[in-house]
Amino acid sequence: NDREIVALSGAHTIGRAFKERSGVTSFGYGAKNGTKYTGCPFMNARKDGAEGEIGMPGGASWTRQWLKFDNSYFNREYITDNAHLLWLSTDAALHTDPEFSPHFKRYALDCNAFFYDF
Repeated sequence: NDREIVALSGAHTIGRAFKERSGVTSFGYGAKNGTKYTGCPFMNARKDGAEGEIGMPGGASWTRQWLKFDNSYFNREYITDNAHLLWLSTDAALHTDPEFSPHFKRYALDCNAFFYDF
């Protein structure tokens, strides 16, 4: 149903795309090929004190803090930084389509509603 489609799309909060995989972005593998949010190796530093990194640098993300699972995808961060954040026509449909839009707006305002439905 529409609510479930919008909720599952919220997984883009922690997603990235790579030119080598999907071709929907010009940003690719490695720190030198990432955005200002995905290209710096320190961005992937573990927060639990253990050695190593989480993931690999590179690609383009939908959100600034792409390793944090929250409702930031629904706040359309790309509007203020479209050179470094990914937003596709399918993402745009979720907040413009009359059937999807109410769910998109609700998740933008209520992270707990998004978590519950996800």
